Amino acid sequence: MRSLLESKLNGSYLIQHLPEWTETTIRSVSWNEIDVVLAELNFQDRHVFEVIPEIRKQKVNMPVVLVTNKADKDIFIRAINSGVNGFVEKPVEFTVLRDLIERHRCCGFELRMNDDRKAIYSQGKWVDLTSTEYKIIETLRTAKRRLTRGELQASVWPNSSISENNLDTHLTNLKRKIPELTTCLNVKRGLGYYLDTKNSL
Repeated sequence: MRSLLESKLNGSYLIQHLPEWTETTIRSVSWNEIDVVLAELNFQDRHVFEVIPEIRKQKVNMPVVLVTNKADKDIFIRAINSGVNGFVEKPVEFTVLRDLIERHRCCGFELRMNDDRKAIYSQGKWVDLTSTEYKIIETLRTAKRRLTRGELQASVWPNSSISENNLDTHLTNLKRKIPELTTCLNVKRGLGYYLDTKNSL
């Protein structure tokens, strides 16, 4: 599988192979340079679902794509519950694999901000934001951790009372203006908001 991936993808992507998935090996990786993990169902004697939490300790929102020929219902349910972001079935169709990688590698988005203009660089151009939209991204970027809804609202609207859906409306507008935020802005119900970009770690 490794040699096939390298022959098909190495022209477009920098591939790093980890033959062993021990805690020591996982800690030694420069995760900020990695956009997507392609994982087979079993790593030697370790199941992929045991490895995902260790990877996410190093990079909170690292996308994990499972490559398997055993995608039955039980595996699918366990994978979703373990935080797997996508699936590729064997034999691998590399057009499908490339599409999946591109979809998830947006978490490697390099956030470039223009404070004077209140704009973010996206898809080859500067996109102007409202002052509130810019403040939301700025707050999430500088926090470098997951913020609760209350913490985010208090920072963006200090000493102000806002309606329940005000923040949600701004986030929807941000994702429309900056498509990369669809995957880079991680929202967990009851836990809060985390912005995962190359320069947010």
